[in-house]
Amino acid sequence: MDSSIVINREFGSGGREIGRRLAERTGMDFYDTRVVAEAAERGGMIADQLAEFDEKVTTGPYFDLSALMGLDAETYALPYRMYAAVADVITEAARRRPAVFIGRCADRILHDAGLRFRNVFIYSTDIERKVARAVELDGVAEKDAEKYIAKMDRARARYQQFFTNTRFGDYREYDLCLNSGRLGYDACADLILAAAETRPGVG
Repeated sequence: MDSSIVINREFGSGGREIGRRLAERTGMDFYDTRVVAEAAERGGMIADQLAEFDEKVTTGPYFDLSALMGLDAETYALPYRMYAAVADVITEAARRRPAVFIGRCADRILHDAGLRFRNVFIYSTDIERKVARAVELDGVAEKDAEKYIAKMDRARARYQQFFTNTRFGDYREYDLCLNSGRLGYDACADLILAAAETRPGVG
């Protein structure tokens, strides 16, 4: 394998699990929450602080440029420091050896670094399974799960829009868009591997 794989995904679609299976099958390194921990260490930030910012604050004012203008300089700079630290980790990892990256604008980061990768978007039309994953993985009450899923997808869209000025889930941004609800996780992994075996250009 001479290219990395980047998986962006709807919440509850199983994109993280598909990425983990790809890493296990290929022996590639797997970067998800690991990126946050390494970025925090590199940027001199507390890992828990960066993880909380990365996962939760995307729904707040940090990802609204007009709101940022009224904040103090240190707070204003925080999202940019976070992104720069994450970008350093992703770029250096991919330069060492191809890896599987989950979200965090890794596609744009690798593109800007001139590194080869396949870019995949995982979505799902199986609402029941998405709800089940929200309940199981995040402890959400079943009655609140669909609203929670929509909230998390909005947060991911805001994060991507803020740092890359691209639209979350826009098929034109990806090499593959796969419906895990119909294909299943293993079939998605098979298709991604087949695409990765062809030689991609720089993303």
